[in-house]
Amino acid sequence: MERTFLNEHLRGLFGERVQRIPLDAGLICPNRAGSSGCIFCGENGSAASWIQKDMGIKEQLEKGAKIAVRRYKSKKFIAYFQAFTSTAANIDVLDKLYSQALAFPGVVGMAISTRPDCLGPDVLDLLNEYNKKTYLWVELGCQSMHDKSLKWMNRGHKASDFIDAVSKLKALSIQSVGHIIFGIPVETKEDMLSSFSKFIATGVNGYKIHALHIIKGTQLEALYNKEKFDLLSMDDYIELVKQAIIMTPKDVVIHRLTAEAEPGRLVGPMWVTKKNEILRRIIGELGL
Repeated sequence: MERTFLNEHLRGLFGERVQRIPLDAGLICPNRAGSSGCIFCGENGSAASWIQKDMGIKEQLEKGAKIAVRRYKSKKFIAYFQAFTSTAANIDVLDKLYSQALAFPGVVGMAISTRPDCLGPDVLDLLNEYNKKTYLWVELGCQSMHDKSLKWMNRGHKASDFIDAVSKLKALSIQSVGHIIFGIPVETKEDMLSSFSKFIATGVNGYKIHALHIIKGTQLEALYNKEKFDLLSMDDYIELVKQAIIMTPKDVVIHRLTAEAEPGRLVGPMWVTKKNEILRRIIGELGL
């Protein structure tokens, strides 16, 4: 079975290992401003644990590059605007942030994480300009293609918003990478696979799969303590991911197959900390 994974995809484009450097631009998430936010999101969102609040983009890139060189011997980098909603600001502010990241030595491209309902015409115009001068992908938090699940997670958007966002990016030849979650308790296993099928059918260029996991201090933790809903087992998660990979077209780039969480902040399921074992089983059992 032939499938394309991110590391090999980037190596094919740039001739060597390219490492993402996670960045926190200090921007807000509109879903937090308008409501209590997504129930699974922690205080720092998806920001890397080593990023401090007072660090600017250049300082983050300097520290991230040192880590990438030490761990992976990387000399080329993707500036990855990862935390919260990295299109939620005035266009001039965004332009300054993006241009500052691209000017850093060794940066060969950008990844911009946002929500599917945060791609207004002015943002799309700006992204289109950057797409013409650098390697770019836009990450969209889809999480599920079932509106009942999006409502349960308090995502603040519908599945149709994700479909629309991918379509708009595709019209500009901008690569889209979607996030999807397995293990949402209001979904059956059949629901999860039908969600993934609809997700792939949007024409997304790449994806990240995550297992629903509970972080301390989140709304999800409070709900779990109250309702004690079932969490997906590692065996069930692996089987679902294997089915998803089988459904994946060869030209879609697989960015991630399992979530990561710090053990000290994790409520459950604890097996999500076993990243290497999970990947070894998925890759081994599918013969990838």
